[in-house]
Parts: sequence; C-alpha cells; structure tokens
Amino acid sequence: DVYEATDYYRTPRGQKPHGLNRSVFSHQTTAVGWDAFHRAEVLLTQPMMVVVGDKPGAFGAYNDGCEIIRRAASTDKELVVIEGYSHYDLYDKPEPVTQALAKLVPFYKKHL
Repeated sequence: DVYEATDYYRTPRGQKPHGLNRSVFSHQTTAVGWDAFHRAEVLLTQPMMVVVGDKPGAFGAYNDGCEIIRRAASTDKELVVIEGYSHYDLYDKPEPVTQALAKLVPFYKKHL
C-alpha cells in the first residue's frame, strides 16, 4: 500500500499543485485511536454499497470494507469486490472504475 500510495499521491498521477501529500508523524496519534465504525451497528441504517478491490493492502481498505458491511445496521447492503485491483487502482484506472460504476449507478438511481 505504501508503494501504491506514493505512486498516486507523490507523482503526477494524483499530485495536485497545492495539494498536501505528506503528514507529520506526531499527528498520527489521533488517527490511531479513532474508530471509524463506532456505533455502525446502531446508526448506519441507510442503504449502502461498499466497493473494494480484492488485493488486500497494508492499511486495510479491503478488510475495512468487509467489516463495515458486516457491522452496519442496514438491511439493504452490498459489498462489491473488484477482482484483480487494489484500493488505489479504484481511484483512476479505467477498468476497475468502470466495473465499480456499473454497480454504483443503478444503486444510486434506486436510492437517491
């Protein structure tokens, strides 16, 4: 994941002229203790679709996608796994983005 993050955020692929693409290590402590899924079993009741690549990485996007689907209170939920791609591939690579949109567009048309 670190290599792919660097490839995306620190090269022209994803780097922006005034974008911040680094962080101060001492600021990481806040993120370490933060539970992004706190109370998902109670509060996350709306229809949801989670899209992940099937290449698990070091920071856990694949595992997080599986966990939030499992924990969410919603009864209308779907995990979409895009085979052969990673979290960062889903940002801007045409094939996985096309596959994701093929699922997301009908979902949004139904629920929005």
